[in-house]
Amino acid sequence: MMRVDDLKARAAAAIDEVAPRLYEVSEAMHAHVERPFEEVKGQAWLCEVLSEAGFQVEKGLGSLSTAFRGTVRSSGPGPRIAFLCEYDGLPPYGHSCGHNVGGPASIGAAVGLKSVMDMLGGEVIALGTPGEEGGNGKHIMQREGFFDGLDAMMLIYPGRDNIAHSRALVATRVNFSYFGRAAHGAARPEWGINALDAMTLAFNGIGLLRQQTPSDVRMHYIVTKGGTLSNVIPDHTSGVLTVRANDNATIDMMIPRINGVLEGAASMTGATLEKTWAEGPRGKPLLSNDAMAQLFDRNLQALGRATRARDELSGAWSGDTSNVSWAVPTIQPQIAMTAHPPHSHEFHEASVGPAARAALADSAKAMAMTAIDLMLDASALDAVKAEFMARTR
Repeated sequence: MMRVDDLKARAAAAIDEVAPRLYEVSEAMHAHVERPFEEVKGQAWLCEVLSEAGFQVEKGLGSLSTAFRGTVRSSGPGPRIAFLCEYDGLPPYGHSCGHNVGGPASIGAAVGLKSVMDMLGGEVIALGTPGEEGGNGKHIMQREGFFDGLDAMMLIYPGRDNIAHSRALVATRVNFSYFGRAAHGAARPEWGINALDAMTLAFNGIGLLRQQTPSDVRMHYIVTKGGTLSNVIPDHTSGVLTVRANDNATIDMMIPRINGVLEGAASMTGATLEKTWAEGPRGKPLLSNDAMAQLFDRNLQALGRATRARDELSGAWSGDTSNVSWAVPTIQPQIAMTAHPPHSHEFHEASVGPAARAALADSAKAMAMTAIDLMLDASALDAVKAEFMARTR
């Protein structure tokens, strides 16, 4: 049997060989940003690379036409390892979460692992998961059984730092509207009930509430309607507020306090409030598997990238990987690519170029190397599974 370092070197060489195609696809995705569940081009480009590499490719899984699965099975038994691909964007902010880097990186990892599969045994799967940007595509795929039977899975997201053991928050949102009474803004303003005043008071109240919340709570909002004409007292305004925290208990504690602010603004102005909190299961925080993350951390350092521990108070996001991480042992490390903040035009611009290419290649290699550790060393995979069972029991 080949030494583990030799297997990793062979997988890395296979990734270097396919890298020009991965960069080509990454940059094509960057130039043609597609909305959640509309990723027709992204799906086609990623599946082309898998087909060229000898994977059995299925396009369209269950109810999601832009999902896909590429599979290679070895001649011998072994674990089933999946690399998840995200490939939707966030118009008008483009690929400001770097899915054009993360999706191709997972394809590269699958191709790299395939090159040594016959020496390991098992199955490598590239699983295309559309609709991450607000569509919860992974939740749908989990309900439809596409994560069943996996032993471990991983994906990356590009950002500012190299952090193997990443963190994601629980999130929910409330849509709310204020209804007042229109009046002439100059002739008879006293006859009006100003719905925009109610909205302004609500946002001021949320801003003040931030001083008395746990340190992990994040609240942010937008106005979706602020009025119609400047010379008319606004009689209808609406907005959306998102609240995030490390756990559902904190979210449950925050909802009555937020409701109190929204209702208080209505009371002070005489406006009427209508609000609707998001329905359905709220989700869970990301269950990042520490045993697997430690393997990834060592492999990333072996590639020459310095790593650091995660920040427990900032630097977190929310996504649909969180729920499925409670069904299959999962990691979603951050890979350093740019100092610009995600969800910005500058981040989108940084998602192509030398730093983006380096992040893509190193991510693919580190994921493939981590999968080799799990497939070659039964005790490593046992440790991953034991931790998962202990934390989900």
